[in-house]
Amino acid sequence: MRLLATLLVVLVAAACQNDGDGSLEEAPPDTVSTASDSAGEEPLVVPTRSAELERDAGSKPQEVMDWLGIDGGDQVADIFAGGGYYTYLLSERVGPDGRVWAQGYSPGLAARAEQGDLAGATNVVLVDSLSSLPDGELDAAIIIRGFHLFPDPAELLDELGRALKPGGVVGVEEVRLGQEYGHDMETHRMGEKTVIEEFQKHGFEYVGSSDILYNPDDPHTDFMEGQRHLADRMLLKFAKPGEPTTSTPPTAQRSR
Repeated sequence: MRLLATLLVVLVAAACQNDGDGSLEEAPPDTVSTASDSAGEEPLVVPTRSAELERDAGSKPQEVMDWLGIDGGDQVADIFAGGGYYTYLLSERVGPDGRVWAQGYSPGLAARAEQGDLAGATNVVLVDSLSSLPDGELDAAIIIRGFHLFPDPAELLDELGRALKPGGVVGVEEVRLGQEYGHDMETHRMGEKTVIEEFQKHGFEYVGSSDILYNPDDPHTDFMEGQRHLADRMLLKFAKPGEPTTSTPPTAQRSR
């Protein structure tokens, strides 16, 4: 039953991360980005970095990783990795001395790691469950628009607490609900204080927030199919108690 529940969460997470900007459905069907089995099934579209470039302007991944303090040599978990948009970028960021643990990955990412543009990435490990993350080794973990999928996030937060080093950080990107509290599964949005208090309840320290993904034009009323990477999103940082975290300012001001 747990395996089935995990599979369902991964499938919904893929839908939440399907931004029409290099997602599985949108990648060009060429010989590099498709794979099929010998049974003649419909080809599986494999995500490619070239198909994902358009997403960067809205997702601002380099700014996000900078703000979280992710650097060369780090051990990082990509939670709900999906097609591997962040997995690829984290692999480049941490370099050969670091490692990326991709959890909640899609069949597309599995094929990408086997025969696509991540095939030569020796620092990427695909894991089938949160329990497969290493004990006390992670410098950071990121959860990109996937935290809201857990009606009871205790298992997720307990596993992250186990896998992180003391002082290790968790970066959470979620689509804002437009009010401080709430968890709306029709629009797949959350209130910022709902997320913060859930982490604090499970022993994490709230480090701060950034408005680099703020969008004042988002009406906060719908799912924003195909444009969730452009929605008004919170970006929060939490830390496992222990050694001091990076010296990033608690709040990054939005540019106007």
